[in-house]
Amino acid sequence: MKDLKNTAPNLQITSCHSESFSQYEGEDQVVTSLELYDKLQAEKRDPHVNVKSGIPGIDYACEGFRDGELIIISGPTKMGKTLLAQTFTANFTKQKEYACWFSYEVPARQFLEQFPILPLFYLPSKNTAQDFDWFMNKCMEAFFKYHARIFFVDHLHFLVDMARVSNPSLEIGAIVRRIKRFAVENDFIIFLLAHIKKNEGEDLSYRDLRDSSFIAQDSDTVIMIKRTPKEGMNIAKARVEFHRRTGVMEWVVTLEKMHGYLREVIQPEDEDDRQRN
Repeated sequence: MKDLKNTAPNLQITSCHSESFSQYEGEDQVVTSLELYDKLQAEKRDPHVNVKSGIPGIDYACEGFRDGELIIISGPTKMGKTLLAQTFTANFTKQKEYACWFSYEVPARQFLEQFPILPLFYLPSKNTAQDFDWFMNKCMEAFFKYHARIFFVDHLHFLVDMARVSNPSLEIGAIVRRIKRFAVENDFIIFLLAHIKKNEGEDLSYRDLRDSSFIAQDSDTVIMIKRTPKEGMNIAKARVEFHRRTGVMEWVVTLEKMHGYLREVIQPEDEDDRQRN
């Protein structure tokens, strides 16, 4: 067995190190749990932004959305991801919180015409795909111009140049981690729409997210949505897979498209569950 002392000579305690370490008082100094708790309590503030989705079941599971959070919205193609995000956007405007959108999948005219009544929000006049630095700069522009703190990205893969990456899972994981850190550092809420792997089954989970398990690992919550034609042509199920802040797991909400947006269809058993909890 190797002599550990000889393999890490720089970690040996010497008298010259003793004084410099014991007197260190930088911002990353080691302190007691009680000292740090008191410091954080003194600095405690209300969230810069704390908005409700306007869908009672989702608000029950998530207790609204707060700054620093990354929310993943996913599900099969043409099954309601963008519509759910647009519903959130319209409901946020009623609370005087105006989002900024990055809609890469469809032309701007088509995207804006999808809203039954166009709410106020912000968006670049022209999008640049596969450029994460550009995305961050536009977020900061929206913040300093309009004080926007809520951002929607439709969808994740437009932030990654998939043709040039050798390991898509690691690259996407790195991008999601940067987005989460960007949200925390700037007190933003970021909604990230993501595709799933091919799934023929009825049930979906965060494990079905396409290309990288890091997408779910670095997010605060994952909401999966899928239409359920057997229950009606305009009916879908939204499933809050987990929420780190509230601890809620696998909460299912029934949604119906009405007047161009989604609204909850509250089942009697759902109401009973909420009252018990």
